Formats: sequence, C-alpha cells, structure tokens
Amino acid sequence: MKLKALFIAAILTAMTSSAFAQFFPGQAFVTVLPLQVSAQVRNPYMRPIICSGQVFGQPAYSPVLTTFFAEQFIPVGGYRFAYVQTLPHNPFVNGWANIHCRFAF
Repeated sequence: MKLKALFIAAILTAMTSSAFAQFFPGQAFVTVLPLQVSAQVRNPYMRPIICSGQVFGQPAYSPVLTTFFAEQFIPVGGYRFAYVQTLPHNPFVNGWANIHCRFAF
C-alpha cells in the first residue's frame, strides 16, 4: 500500500513540475502603420526558442484582419517578423499580437 501511494505521489509530482510548463508568452514588438501591422519577436535568452502566434490588425472600415505563424525557430539573439496588410482606402487604426514560445532543446 505504501508503495502504491509513493508511486501515485511521484506521478503527480512529475505531472505538475515546471518541466511540463514549457510555453511562455513571447515578447512582441508591434508597429502599426496605415497599411501594415508588423510584429517582431526576438530571442533574448541564451537558448534557441520556437514560437507560434497571431498578428491582428483593425482596419477603420472592416473586421479585424489576422495572420498566423507556427513553429518558427529563433536562434540566440535572432528575431522573426509577421505582417498583416490592408488596402490604401481602409487604413489600420489598431494592431496587436498574441505569441507563445518554448525552448527548442
């Protein structure tokens, strides 16, 4: 009985450890221009990271436009860009990004 309780405690400890909580929010620098919303994700860590996310742009006269990127490898000190573009008669008034990263190794 003690062995079974110890085994269950070990499994619960392993499942709730920080090793399984590997995703973290990426640092997104968002720039809103009249015809383009760009988001830059950089890697400030000493290990490579892999990021996925969405970039959103709110035009003045239409619904929100979005783009998605998945599993982008970013080496140490590197960065990646993602863009949303619109037409000249419908400029962007707002933009934001939702990015999640994890360590590659």
